[in-house]
Amino acid sequence: MIYLASSAMSEIVMFVAVLLIAAFVAGILTTSTYKISLNINKKGDALATKLSQDFEIINDPGKIIRNSSAGTIALYIKNTGKDPIIFTNDSFTVIIDGSIVGVNSTNQLTSPGSNILSPGDVGEIVVNYNETGYHRIKVISECGVSRIIKGYIS
Repeated sequence: MIYLASSAMSEIVMFVAVLLIAAFVAGILTTSTYKISLNINKKGDALATKLSQDFEIINDPGKIIRNSSAGTIALYIKNTGKDPIIFTNDSFTVIIDGSIVGVNSTNQLTSPGSNILSPGDVGEIVVNYNETGYHRIKVISECGVSRIIKGYIS
């Protein structure tokens, strides 16, 4: 009879151990699922921002104007997104042939004096670059949207 009691006791201990392990695994899975859903929401918000703050480079690729005396070129940006874009020297990065070039100034052409590029508005980014020839120019906004133009700087 002592043998039967110890068998039942060991089964109870095993049952409790299995329940504890199952609860532990369920807790880990719940926490992991919650963290994954938070990251999906963050990525979705970032993607929505990217899609709503879109732009295009509208320069003529055959003739990108260069001011040789000032050592600058002008890039023209049009806001093609649904939301306004902050338009300052710090809000865009320009890379020419793989090298980051300095932004000299930004000029809002549709509403001069404004630091906001509303949907449909055009702005000018003047960058410090004084070389001619064919170049690959990449413009990146602060929200991560980038556009590339391959053109001739005259």
